[in-house]
Amino acid sequence: MDIDHDLSRILWSNEVPNLIEATFIQREVDTVTGRISFLRAELEGLEDRLRQHRAALSPVRRVPPEILAEIFSNLVTEDLDSDGRDTVLDLGLVCRSWRQATLASHRLWASISVNRYQCNEASYEKILTWFNRSGDLPRTLTFDHIPFDYCECELQDPDREDPCQMSNPVLIRLLSAGPKLHKLVLQCSSQVCFRTLLENIGPEPDLMNPRPWDTLQSLKLELTTADSCPWDEPLEASKSLFYHLPQVTSLDLYIPYSCSAFEEDPTDPRTVALNVPPRLLQGLKAFNLHCDWQGSHILAMLQHCENLETLTVDFRGAALQYDEDDILVHKLTASRLLFPKLHTLHLESTPNIKLVDFLRAPSLRDLRFDMEYNPEELREVEFQEPLMRFLKVSNCQEKIQSLQLQNLTISALKLARTFLDLPSLTTVIIDRARFDANVFWWQMQLSALTSIKSSDAPRCLPHLRELQTLCMPVEGPVLRTVAKFLMANKGKNHFPCAWKVSYRPTLRTEDNMEQELAALEECGVSFQVIPFLSLWG
Repeated sequence: MDIDHDLSRILWSNEVPNLIEATFIQREVDTVTGRISFLRAELEGLEDRLRQHRAALSPVRRVPPEILAEIFSNLVTEDLDSDGRDTVLDLGLVCRSWRQATLASHRLWASISVNRYQCNEASYEKILTWFNRSGDLPRTLTFDHIPFDYCECELQDPDREDPCQMSNPVLIRLLSAGPKLHKLVLQCSSQVCFRTLLENIGPEPDLMNPRPWDTLQSLKLELTTADSCPWDEPLEASKSLFYHLPQVTSLDLYIPYSCSAFEEDPTDPRTVALNVPPRLLQGLKAFNLHCDWQGSHILAMLQHCENLETLTVDFRGAALQYDEDDILVHKLTASRLLFPKLHTLHLESTPNIKLVDFLRAPSLRDLRFDMEYNPEELREVEFQEPLMRFLKVSNCQEKIQSLQLQNLTISALKLARTFLDLPSLTTVIIDRARFDANVFWWQMQLSALTSIKSSDAPRCLPHLRELQTLCMPVEGPVLRTVAKFLMANKGKNHFPCAWKVSYRPTLRTEDNMEQELAALEECGVSFQVIPFLSLWG
Protein backbone atom coordinates (compact mmCIF):
# COMPACT_ATOMS: atom_id res chain seq x y z
CA MET A 1 0.00 0.00 0.00
CA ASP A 2 1.31 3.43 -0.95
CA ILE A 3 1.09 5.15 2.44
CA ASP A 4 2.39 8.51 1.18
CA HIS A 5 -0.24 8.52 -1.59
CA ASP A 6 -2.99 7.53 0.84
CA LEU A 7 -1.85 10.13 3.40
CA SER A 8 -1.82 12.79 0.70
CA ARG A 9 -5.33 11.77 -0.19
CA ILE A 10 -6.44 12.03 3.44
CA LEU A 11 -4.62 15.30 4.18
CA TRP A 12 -6.32 16.99 1.24
CA SER A 13 -9.77 15.69 1.96
CA ASN A 14 -12.23 15.07 4.76
CA GLU A 15 -11.81 11.28 4.74
CA VAL A 16 -11.33 9.55 8.08
CA PRO A 17 -7.90 7.78 8.30
CA ASN A 18 -7.77 4.11 9.31
CA LEU A 19 -5.67 2.87 12.23
CA ILE A 20 -2.45 2.47 10.24
CA GLU A 21 -2.87 5.85 8.57
CA ALA A 22 -3.64 7.52 11.89
CA THR A 23 -0.45 6.04 13.36
CA PHE A 24 1.67 7.44 10.54
CA ILE A 25 -0.03 10.87 10.80
CA GLN A 26 0.52 11.04 14.58
CA ARG A 27 4.18 10.12 14.11
CA GLU A 28 4.55 12.96 11.62
CA VAL A 29 2.77 15.37 14.01
CA ASP A 30 5.22 14.42 16.76
CA THR A 31 8.18 14.91 14.42
CA VAL A 32 7.01 18.31 13.23
CA THR A 33 6.12 19.39 16.78
CA GLY A 34 9.57 18.42 18.01
CA ARG A 35 11.18 20.24 15.12
CA ILE A 36 9.11 23.36 15.81
CA SER A 37 10.07 23.26 19.51
CA PHE A 38 13.73 22.95 18.57
CA LEU A 39 13.54 25.81 16.07
CA ARG A 40 11.54 27.97 18.48
CA ALA A 41 14.18 27.48 21.19
CA GLU A 42 16.89 28.27 18.65
CA LEU A 43 14.95 31.39 17.56
CA GLU A 44 14.58 32.59 21.15
CA GLY A 45 18.28 32.08 21.66
CA LEU A 46 19.05 34.06 18.52
CA GLU A 47 16.66 36.84 19.59
CA ASP A 48 18.34 37.03 23.02
CA ARG A 49 21.70 37.16 21.31
CA LEU A 50 20.41 39.87 18.97
CA ARG A 51 19.10 41.93 21.89
CA GLN A 52 22.43 41.64 23.69
CA HIS A 53 24.39 42.76 20.66
CA ARG A 54 21.98 45.60 19.91
CA ALA A 55 22.18 46.69 23.56
CA ALA A 56 25.94 46.75 23.27
CA LEU A 57 25.57 49.19 20.36
CA SER A 58 22.87 51.29 22.09
CA PRO A 59 23.52 55.05 22.24
CA VAL A 60 22.48 54.92 25.91
CA ARG A 61 25.79 53.24 26.70
CA ARG A 62 27.59 56.22 25.24
CA VAL A 63 25.76 58.77 27.41
CA PRO A 64 28.48 60.43 29.52
CA PRO A 65 28.20 59.81 33.28
CA GLU A 66 27.68 63.52 33.92
CA ILE A 67 24.61 63.50 31.63
CA LEU A 68 23.22 60.46 33.44
CA ALA A 69 23.88 62.24 36.71
CA GLU A 70 21.92 65.26 35.50
CA ILE A 71 19.01 63.06 34.41
CA PHE A 72 18.95 61.27 37.76
CA SER A 73 19.04 64.58 39.62
CA ASN A 74 15.81 65.62 37.91
CA LEU A 75 14.02 62.41 38.82
CA VAL A 76 13.85 63.04 42.54
CA THR A 77 12.30 65.69 44.77
CA GLU A 78 14.31 68.42 46.45
CA ASP A 79 14.24 66.93 49.95
CA LEU A 80 14.49 63.16 49.74
CA ASP A 81 12.13 61.29 52.02
CA SER A 82 12.32 57.52 52.52
CA ASP A 83 10.77 56.75 49.10
CA GLY A 84 13.05 59.24 47.37
CA ARG A 85 16.14 57.75 48.98
CA ASP A 86 15.06 54.26 47.89
CA THR A 87 14.72 55.56 44.32
CA VAL A 88 18.28 56.89 44.36
CA LEU A 89 19.64 53.63 45.75
CA ASP A 90 17.66 51.59 43.20
CA LEU A 91 19.16 53.62 40.35
CA GLY A 92 22.60 52.67 41.58
CA LEU A 93 21.73 48.97 41.51
CA VAL A 94 21.01 48.85 37.75
CA CYS A 95 24.65 48.59 36.67
CA ARG A 96 28.12 49.80 37.52
CA SER A 97 27.95 52.88 35.28
CA TRP A 98 24.62 53.94 36.81
CA ARG A 99 26.08 53.45 40.26
CA GLN A 100 29.00 55.70 39.32
CA ALA A 101 26.58 58.25 37.84
CA THR A 102 24.51 58.41 41.03
CA LEU A 103 27.66 58.89 43.11
CA ALA A 104 28.83 61.61 40.72
CA SER A 105 25.53 63.48 41.05
CA HIS A 106 26.18 65.39 44.28
CA ARG A 107 22.71 66.97 44.10
CA LEU A 108 21.15 63.56 44.82
CA TRP A 109 22.83 63.47 48.20
CA ALA A 110 22.57 67.14 49.22
CA SER A 111 19.13 66.99 50.86
CA ILE A 112 17.35 64.57 53.10
CA SER A 113 14.03 64.46 54.92
CA VAL A 114 13.56 62.26 57.99
CA ASN A 115 10.86 61.88 60.60
CA ARG A 116 11.14 60.93 64.26
CA TYR A 117 11.09 57.20 63.48
CA GLN A 118 13.77 57.41 60.79
CA CYS A 119 15.96 59.71 62.89
CA ASN A 120 17.47 57.23 65.36
CA GLU A 121 20.88 55.99 66.50
CA ALA A 122 20.92 53.25 63.87
CA SER A 123 20.37 55.79 61.06
CA TYR A 124 22.80 58.48 62.23
CA GLU A 125 25.79 57.01 60.37
CA LYS A 126 23.64 56.49 57.26
CA ILE A 127 22.65 60.15 57.31
CA LEU A 128 26.31 61.17 57.59
CA THR A 129 27.26 58.86 54.71
CA TRP A 130 24.46 60.29 52.59
CA PHE A 131 25.54 63.89 53.19
CA ASN A 132 29.23 63.06 52.65
CA ARG A 133 28.40 62.14 49.05
CA SER A 134 27.09 65.66 48.37
CA GLY A 135 30.57 67.07 47.87
CA ASP A 136 30.72 70.82 48.42
CA LEU A 137 27.05 71.46 47.60
CA PRO A 138 24.85 73.17 50.21
CA ARG A 139 23.04 70.58 52.36
CA THR A 140 19.41 70.64 53.47
CA LEU A 141 18.01 68.72 56.43
CA THR A 142 14.24 68.45 56.85
CA PHE A 143 12.86 67.08 60.10
CA ASP A 144 9.50 65.85 58.92
CA HIS A 145 6.91 66.58 61.57
CA ILE A 146 4.20 63.93 62.01
CA PRO A 147 1.01 66.03 62.18
CA PHE A 148 -1.20 63.50 63.93
CA ASP A 149 1.28 63.18 66.78
CA TYR A 150 1.08 66.55 68.48
CA CYS A 151 3.20 66.98 71.57
CA GLU A 152 1.08 67.70 74.60
CA CYS A 153 3.04 70.58 76.07
CA GLU A 154 1.29 70.31 79.42
CA LEU A 155 2.72 66.80 79.77
CA GLN A 156 6.36 67.56 79.02
CA ASP A 157 8.36 65.27 81.30
CA PRO A 158 11.22 62.80 80.79
CA ASP A 159 9.12 59.82 81.90
CA ARG A 160 6.36 60.21 79.34
CA GLU A 161 5.99 57.33 76.91
CA ASP A 162 6.07 59.56 73.80
CA PRO A 163 8.54 62.44 74.36
CA CYS A 164 8.50 65.69 72.38
CA GLN A 165 9.65 65.23 68.79
CA MET A 166 12.05 68.16 69.21
CA SER A 167 13.94 66.28 71.95
CA ASN A 168 15.04 63.62 69.43
CA PRO A 169 18.68 62.89 70.40
CA VAL A 170 19.83 62.24 66.83
CA LEU A 171 18.30 65.53 65.64
CA ILE A 172 20.10 67.32 68.47
CA ARG A 173 23.34 65.54 67.55
CA LEU A 174 23.01 66.47 63.88
CA LEU A 175 22.53 70.15 64.74
CA SER A 176 25.23 70.18 67.41
CA ALA A 177 28.01 67.99 66.03
CA GLY A 178 26.89 66.76 62.62
CA PRO A 179 27.93 67.83 59.10
CA LYS A 180 27.76 71.45 58.01
CA LEU A 181 24.24 72.37 56.86
CA HIS A 182 23.01 75.14 54.60
CA LYS A 183 19.26 74.87 55.23
CA LEU A 184 17.11 73.43 58.01
CA VAL A 185 13.37 72.81 57.79
CA LEU A 186 11.54 72.37 61.10
CA GLN A 187 7.89 72.07 62.06
CA CYS A 188 7.06 72.27 65.75
CA SER A 189 3.78 71.52 67.49
CA SER A 190 4.16 74.53 69.78
CA GLN A 191 6.57 77.19 70.93
CA VAL A 192 7.31 74.92 73.90
CA CYS A 193 8.56 72.24 71.52
CA PHE A 194 10.88 74.72 69.83
CA ARG A 195 12.19 75.81 73.21
CA THR A 196 12.89 72.14 73.95
CA LEU A 197 15.06 72.00 70.83
CA LEU A 198 16.92 75.19 71.73
CA GLU A 199 17.59 74.01 75.27
CA ASN A 200 18.97 70.70 74.02
CA ILE A 201 21.22 72.37 71.46
CA GLY A 202 22.43 74.90 74.00
CA PRO A 203 22.15 78.68 73.71
CA GLU A 204 25.80 79.70 73.54
CA PRO A 205 27.76 78.97 70.33
CA ASP A 206 31.47 78.21 70.39
CA LEU A 207 33.03 80.78 68.07
CA MET A 208 36.14 78.66 67.61
CA ASN A 209 34.16 75.51 66.81
CA PRO A 210 30.73 76.51 65.45
CA ARG A 211 27.95 73.95 65.33
CA PRO A 212 25.89 73.18 62.20
CA TRP A 213 23.06 75.11 63.90
CA ASP A 214 25.25 78.22 64.18
CA THR A 215 26.34 78.22 60.53
CA LEU A 216 22.91 77.75 58.93
CA GLN A 217 22.23 80.09 56.01
CA SER A 218 18.55 79.26 55.54
CA LEU A 219 15.87 78.30 58.07
CA LYS A 220 12.25 77.33 57.55
CA LEU A 221 10.51 77.32 60.92
CA GLU A 222 6.82 76.46 61.15
CA LEU A 223 5.26 76.97 64.57
CA THR A 224 1.83 75.49 65.05
CA THR A 225 -0.13 75.54 68.29
CA ALA A 226 -1.61 72.52 69.97
CA ASP A 227 -4.98 73.00 71.66
CA SER A 228 -3.43 72.45 75.06
CA CYS A 229 -0.67 75.00 74.52
CA PRO A 230 -1.78 78.54 73.53
CA TRP A 231 0.81 81.23 72.86
CA ASP A 232 2.49 82.29 76.07
CA GLU A 233 5.80 84.01 75.47
CA PRO A 234 7.63 86.49 77.74
CA LEU A 235 7.65 90.15 76.68
CA GLU A 236 11.36 90.53 77.40
CA ALA A 237 13.32 90.35 74.13
CA SER A 238 16.27 88.42 75.57
CA LYS A 239 13.92 85.64 76.71
CA SER A 240 12.13 85.31 73.37
CA LEU A 241 12.25 81.90 71.70
CA PHE A 242 13.59 83.69 68.60
CA TYR A 243 16.50 85.23 70.49
CA HIS A 244 18.86 82.32 69.81
CA LEU A 245 18.01 81.79 66.15
CA PRO A 246 21.12 81.47 63.97
CA GLN A 247 22.15 84.41 61.81
CA VAL A 248 20.64 83.12 58.57
CA THR A 249 20.27 85.08 55.34
CA SER A 250 16.99 83.38 54.38
CA LEU A 251 14.12 82.93 56.84
CA ASP A 252 10.75 81.28 56.20
CA LEU A 253 8.78 81.92 59.39
CA TYR A 254 5.30 80.54 60.10
CA ILE A 255 3.73 82.25 63.11
CA PRO A 256 0.89 80.19 64.69
CA TYR A 257 -2.59 81.02 63.44
CA SER A 258 -4.18 83.68 65.61
CA CYS A 259 -7.35 81.63 66.15
CA SER A 260 -5.38 78.80 67.78
CA ALA A 261 -2.66 80.81 69.51
CA PHE A 262 -5.23 83.19 71.09
CA GLU A 263 -8.33 81.07 71.23
CA GLU A 264 -10.10 83.06 73.95
CA ASP A 265 -9.59 86.60 72.60
CA PRO A 266 -8.47 87.35 68.99
CA THR A 267 -7.32 90.84 70.07
CA ASP A 268 -4.72 89.41 72.46
CA PRO A 269 -1.93 89.46 69.83
CA ARG A 270 -1.87 93.25 70.18
CA THR A 271 -0.52 92.86 73.73
CA VAL A 272 2.38 90.52 72.91
CA ALA A 273 5.67 90.96 71.11
CA LEU A 274 7.31 88.49 68.74
CA ASN A 275 10.78 89.91 69.40
CA VAL A 276 12.56 88.52 66.35
CA PRO A 277 16.07 90.01 66.94
CA PRO A 278 16.86 93.08 64.82
CA ARG A 279 20.39 91.75 64.19
CA LEU A 280 18.81 88.68 62.51
CA LEU A 281 16.35 90.73 60.44
CA GLN A 282 19.09 93.11 59.31
CA GLY A 283 21.08 90.26 57.80
CA LEU A 284 18.20 88.72 55.84
CA LYS A 285 18.23 88.69 52.05
CA ALA A 286 15.06 86.60 51.73
CA PHE A 287 12.16 86.72 54.18
CA ASN A 288 8.93 84.70 53.90
CA LEU A 289 6.56 85.66 56.70
CA HIS A 290 3.24 83.92 57.41
CA CYS A 291 1.24 85.88 59.97
CA ASP A 292 -2.41 86.85 60.59
CA TRP A 293 -2.00 88.47 64.02
CA GLN A 294 -3.64 91.77 64.92
CA GLY A 295 -1.23 94.52 65.83
CA SER A 296 1.83 96.02 64.15
CA HIS A 297 3.94 92.85 64.21
CA ILE A 298 4.60 92.71 60.45
CA LEU A 299 5.62 96.36 60.23
CA ALA A 300 7.72 96.05 63.39
CA MET A 301 9.75 93.26 61.82
CA LEU A 302 10.03 94.84 58.37
CA GLN A 303 11.51 98.05 59.77
CA HIS A 304 14.76 96.15 60.41
CA CYS A 305 14.91 94.34 57.03
CA GLU A 306 16.70 96.98 54.99
CA ASN A 307 18.90 94.42 53.17
CA LEU A 308 16.07 92.29 51.79
CA GLU A 309 16.16 91.19 48.16
CA THR A 310 13.06 88.97 48.24
CA LEU A 311 10.00 89.49 50.47
CA THR A 312 6.89 87.31 50.72
CA VAL A 313 4.13 88.10 53.21
CA ASP A 314 1.31 85.59 53.62
CA PHE A 315 -1.61 87.23 55.46
CA ARG A 316 -3.61 83.98 55.63
CA GLY A 317 -6.79 85.72 54.55
CA ALA A 318 -6.58 88.54 57.10
CA ALA A 319 -6.12 92.21 56.28
CA LEU A 320 -2.95 93.97 57.38
CA GLN A 321 -3.42 94.69 61.08
CA TYR A 322 -1.84 97.62 62.87
CA ASP A 323 -2.62 100.03 65.69
CA GLU A 324 -3.57 103.51 64.49
CA ASP A 325 -2.00 105.07 67.58
CA ASP A 326 1.23 103.12 67.26
CA ILE A 327 4.25 105.43 67.08
CA LEU A 328 5.79 103.18 64.44
CA VAL A 329 2.68 103.42 62.24
CA HIS A 330 2.74 107.23 62.43
CA LYS A 331 6.42 107.20 61.52
CA LEU A 332 5.96 104.89 58.55
CA THR A 333 2.91 106.80 57.32
CA ALA A 334 5.05 109.92 57.10
CA SER A 335 8.15 108.18 55.78
CA ARG A 336 7.91 104.78 54.11
CA LEU A 337 10.25 101.87 54.79
CA LEU A 338 13.07 101.87 52.25
CA PHE A 339 14.24 98.57 50.77
CA PRO A 340 17.02 99.59 48.37
CA LYS A 341 17.88 96.01 47.29
CA LEU A 342 14.39 94.50 47.11
CA HIS A 343 13.73 93.06 43.63
CA THR A 344 10.88 90.60 44.36
CA LEU A 345 7.71 91.26 46.36
CA HIS A 346 4.87 88.76 46.89
CA LEU A 347 1.72 89.43 48.90
CA GLU A 348 -0.29 86.25 49.43
CA SER A 349 -3.79 85.43 50.68
CA THR A 350 -4.60 89.10 51.34
CA PRO A 351 -7.90 90.97 50.93
CA ASN A 352 -6.06 94.20 50.03
CA ILE A 353 -2.60 95.52 49.24
CA LYS A 354 -2.46 98.02 52.10
CA LEU A 355 1.08 96.95 52.99
CA VAL A 356 2.55 98.70 49.94
CA ASP A 357 1.47 102.05 51.44
CA PHE A 358 4.31 101.60 53.91
CA LEU A 359 7.03 100.49 51.48
CA ARG A 360 9.47 101.99 49.02
CA ALA A 361 11.49 99.69 46.73
CA PRO A 362 13.44 101.47 43.96
CA SER A 363 15.01 98.22 42.61
CA LEU A 364 11.76 96.25 42.36
CA ARG A 365 11.40 94.00 39.30
CA ASP A 366 8.92 91.24 40.15
CA LEU A 367 5.50 91.72 41.75
CA ARG A 368 2.93 89.11 42.69
CA PHE A 369 -0.44 89.66 44.35
CA ASP A 370 -2.36 86.55 45.38
CA MET A 371 -5.61 87.93 46.76
CA GLU A 372 -7.79 86.10 49.26
CA TYR A 373 -10.71 84.44 47.45
CA ASN A 374 -14.13 84.79 49.04
CA PRO A 375 -16.93 83.61 46.69
CA GLU A 376 -19.57 85.12 48.99
CA GLU A 377 -18.06 88.60 48.92
CA LEU A 378 -16.69 89.54 45.51
CA ARG A 379 -16.17 93.23 46.14
CA GLU A 380 -13.80 95.19 43.93
CA VAL A 381 -10.37 95.52 45.52
CA GLU A 382 -8.75 98.91 45.86
CA PHE A 383 -5.77 98.01 43.77
CA GLN A 384 -4.72 100.40 41.02
CA GLU A 385 -4.30 103.57 43.06
CA PRO A 386 -2.24 102.14 45.97
CA LEU A 387 -0.13 100.15 43.51
CA MET A 388 0.64 103.16 41.36
CA ARG A 389 1.36 105.31 44.44
CA PHE A 390 3.81 102.69 45.62
CA LEU A 391 5.53 102.38 42.24
CA LYS A 392 5.68 106.15 41.76
CA VAL A 393 7.16 106.76 45.21
CA SER A 394 9.63 103.93 44.55
CA ASN A 395 10.39 105.37 41.10
CA CYS A 396 10.38 101.89 39.58
CA GLN A 397 7.58 102.02 36.96
CA GLU A 398 10.22 101.66 34.26
CA LYS A 399 11.89 98.70 36.02
CA ILE A 400 8.99 96.34 36.78
CA GLN A 401 9.40 93.29 34.53
CA SER A 402 6.91 90.76 35.92
CA LEU A 403 3.40 91.18 37.34
CA GLN A 404 1.27 88.26 38.51
CA LEU A 405 -2.33 88.77 39.63
CA GLN A 406 -4.31 85.97 41.22
CA ASN A 407 -7.92 86.01 42.48
CA LEU A 408 -8.15 89.77 41.90
CA THR A 409 -11.58 91.43 41.61
CA ILE A 410 -11.22 94.73 39.76
CA SER A 411 -12.73 97.01 37.15
CA ALA A 412 -11.66 96.05 33.64
CA LEU A 413 -10.79 99.65 32.74
CA LYS A 414 -8.69 100.15 35.89
CA LEU A 415 -6.77 96.96 35.21
CA ALA A 416 -6.12 98.00 31.61
CA ARG A 417 -4.90 101.38 32.83
CA THR A 418 -2.53 99.63 35.24
CA PHE A 419 -0.82 97.79 32.40
CA LEU A 420 -0.66 100.96 30.33
CA ASP A 421 1.30 102.60 33.17
CA LEU A 422 3.83 99.73 33.30
CA PRO A 423 5.56 99.78 29.90
CA SER A 424 8.58 97.72 31.00
CA LEU A 425 6.62 94.55 31.76
CA THR A 426 7.89 91.44 29.97
CA THR A 427 5.77 88.85 31.84
CA VAL A 428 2.07 89.16 32.70
CA ILE A 429 0.21 86.38 34.53
CA ILE A 430 -3.53 86.76 35.18
CA ASP A 431 -4.77 83.82 37.19
CA ARG A 432 -8.44 83.36 38.20
CA ALA A 433 -9.03 87.11 38.21
CA ARG A 434 -12.57 88.51 38.06
CA PHE A 435 -13.34 91.37 35.69
CA ASP A 436 -15.19 91.94 32.43
CA ALA A 437 -12.82 90.11 30.09
CA ASN A 438 -14.45 91.44 26.92
CA VAL A 439 -14.08 95.06 28.02
CA PHE A 440 -10.55 94.56 29.31
CA TRP A 441 -9.10 92.94 26.20
CA TRP A 442 -10.96 95.30 23.90
CA GLN A 443 -9.38 98.22 25.79
CA MET A 444 -5.95 96.56 25.59
CA GLN A 445 -6.38 96.08 21.84
CA LEU A 446 -7.48 99.70 21.42
CA SER A 447 -4.44 100.94 23.36
CA ALA A 448 -2.11 98.84 21.21
CA LEU A 449 -3.65 100.13 17.97
CA THR A 450 -3.58 103.74 19.23
CA SER A 451 0.14 103.48 20.07
CA ILE A 452 0.83 102.28 16.53
CA LYS A 453 -1.06 105.16 14.92
CA SER A 454 0.28 107.88 17.19
CA SER A 455 3.85 108.13 18.45
CA ASP A 456 2.66 110.37 21.29
CA ALA A 457 0.25 107.75 22.68
CA PRO A 458 1.51 105.63 25.59
CA ARG A 459 2.75 102.25 24.47
CA CYS A 460 0.84 99.21 25.75
CA LEU A 461 3.17 96.44 26.94
CA PRO A 462 5.75 97.10 24.21
CA HIS A 463 8.20 94.54 25.69
CA LEU A 464 5.75 91.71 26.43
CA ARG A 465 7.34 88.28 26.02
CA GLU A 466 5.04 86.04 28.02
CA LEU A 467 1.30 86.26 28.69
CA GLN A 468 -0.54 83.71 30.82
CA THR A 469 -4.32 83.80 31.16
CA LEU A 470 -5.07 80.98 33.59
CA CYS A 471 -8.47 79.59 34.49
CA MET A 472 -10.26 82.41 32.66
CA PRO A 473 -12.81 82.58 29.82
CA VAL A 474 -11.10 81.90 26.50
CA GLU A 475 -13.97 81.17 24.12
CA GLY A 476 -15.51 83.17 21.30
CA PRO A 477 -15.12 86.95 21.37
CA VAL A 478 -12.70 86.97 24.32
CA LEU A 479 -10.35 84.56 22.59
CA ARG A 480 -10.35 86.55 19.38
CA THR A 481 -9.92 89.88 21.20
CA VAL A 482 -6.85 88.65 23.08
CA ALA A 483 -5.42 87.34 19.81
CA LYS A 484 -6.10 90.69 18.10
CA PHE A 485 -4.42 92.54 20.97
CA LEU A 486 -1.31 90.36 20.70
CA MET A 487 -1.14 90.79 16.93
CA ALA A 488 -1.60 94.55 17.24
CA ASN A 489 0.98 94.60 20.02
CA LYS A 490 3.54 93.07 17.64
CA GLY A 491 3.43 96.35 15.72
CA LYS A 492 5.59 97.89 18.48
CA ASN A 493 6.93 94.76 20.16
CA HIS A 494 9.70 93.04 18.23
CA PHE A 495 10.40 90.35 20.82
CA PRO A 496 9.09 86.77 20.49
CA CYS A 497 5.96 86.36 22.60
CA ALA A 498 4.34 83.28 24.19
CA TRP A 499 0.71 83.07 25.26
CA LYS A 500 -0.33 80.30 27.66
CA VAL A 501 -3.98 79.57 28.36
CA SER A 502 -5.63 77.17 30.79
CA TYR A 503 -9.25 76.21 30.30
CA ARG A 504 -11.95 74.00 31.77
CA PRO A 505 -12.54 70.77 29.84
CA THR A 506 -16.19 71.73 29.29
CA LEU A 507 -15.10 74.57 27.02
CA ARG A 508 -13.58 74.28 23.57
CA THR A 509 -11.18 71.49 22.75
CA GLU A 510 -7.51 72.24 22.45
CA ASP A 511 -7.44 71.36 18.72
CA ASN A 512 -10.27 73.77 17.89
CA MET A 513 -8.60 76.58 19.83
CA GLU A 514 -5.25 76.08 18.13
CA GLN A 515 -6.88 76.03 14.69
CA GLU A 516 -8.64 79.31 15.41
CA LEU A 517 -5.41 80.91 16.59
CA ALA A 518 -3.08 79.60 13.90
CA ALA A 519 -2.58 83.16 12.64
CA LEU A 520 -0.73 84.04 15.84
CA GLU A 521 2.26 81.95 14.81
CA GLU A 522 2.66 84.02 11.67
CA CYS A 523 3.19 87.21 13.66
CA GLY A 524 5.62 85.71 16.19
CA VAL A 525 3.27 84.70 18.99
CA SER A 526 3.50 81.09 20.16
CA PHE A 527 0.27 79.71 21.62
CA GLN A 528 0.04 76.96 24.22
CA VAL A 529 -3.05 75.48 25.85
CA ILE A 530 -2.57 74.10 29.36
CA PRO A 531 -5.38 71.74 30.45
CA PHE A 532 -7.10 73.04 33.55
CA LEU A 533 -6.76 69.77 35.47
CA SER A 534 -2.99 69.63 34.98
CA LEU A 535 -2.61 72.72 37.14
CA TRP A 536 -5.23 72.33 39.85
CA GLY A 537 -6.13 68.65 39.85
